[in-house]
Amino acid sequence: MNILVIKQTSLGDVLHVSGHIRSIKKHHPRSKLFLLTANTSADIYRHSPWVDELILVDRDGIKENWRKKPMWAMAEMMRTMSQVRAHQFDLAIDFQGLAKSVFFLYGAKAENKFVKGNWWGLKGFRNKNLHAIKEMDQLLQVAGIPTTDTSMELAVGADDKWAIDQLLLKINPERKPMLIVSPFSRWPSKDWPLENYMQVGEAVSNTYQAVFTGTPDRKMHIDQAIADGGRQMIINGAVNLAGALSLLEFAELVARASLMLTGDSFPMHVAAAKQTPVIALFGPTDENKVGPLGARDRIMRAPGCDVCDKRHCPRHCLSRLHSDEVIRAINLHAP
Repeated sequence: MNILVIKQTSLGDVLHVSGHIRSIKKHHPRSKLFLLTANTSADIYRHSPWVDELILVDRDGIKENWRKKPMWAMAEMMRTMSQVRAHQFDLAIDFQGLAKSVFFLYGAKAENKFVKGNWWGLKGFRNKNLHAIKEMDQLLQVAGIPTTDTSMELAVGADDKWAIDQLLLKINPERKPMLIVSPFSRWPSKDWPLENYMQVGEAVSNTYQAVFTGTPDRKMHIDQAIADGGRQMIINGAVNLAGALSLLEFAELVARASLMLTGDSFPMHVAAAKQTPVIALFGPTDENKVGPLGARDRIMRAPGCDVCDKRHCPRHCLSRLHSDEVIRAINLHAP
């Protein structure tokens, strides 16, 4: 049988569904499973043993050109649709439940269709009060697929492991326990002040090898913050790898770490997928819906925050979370 799974955005959301894809494939081991996702998310499933074929949509290109070049954007949508309609599916499940994803579910030639949400003519499930993973569990059950274990996973290749082997020889020759620090997310309101991260890095630098990560555009900010952050951090060799790693190399680095410190971000989900303990700092978003579920994970909430779910918030509640509290939490994880 052929199975279509749809999950386009964002990186964290696409990673969330990895355990459900595994559950589907284990329930139908002889099936061919197609995953429709954004081209920016493709690496998450590049080495997955459960995905047989990727169908990629240029999500960013369509979003950027929807108003500027609507004919191009529509042509790109239809190009992806033609790939979907080239196959006859026995089962199609849209774990996104948004118009941009349901468009492909409606267009798919499939005997049985299921969707997260309430859409005309489609069987589905929706409960916004559940954690995102638990909500998708319920959708799978509606589709008749058991959900014994839907924990996330992220497979990497041999080249990624080799690259991190070589990197660690350079940045951590003493083999100290590693603390991965990922200070930035896509929402400014979810970011704890960078100087606070630096205070934490300096305070624990005798115990941990602090490794800062981020996108290429954040490298300069982190370099400057390390230089300003304290003599002890420089002496103990805090490392800035912002922009230096591929997605899968980053995942392998996280797998080798003892602990991660970050906000509500894709790195937080990577830590959960690689079963690396994470201290996750939450402000405007609800940890009960998207937070890590591991027994060794620790969620720290901004004091007095009313969970506004705003990308930009003038209150910036996370700035009220004191560095000393986070340092104490890290020390509790100390090896």
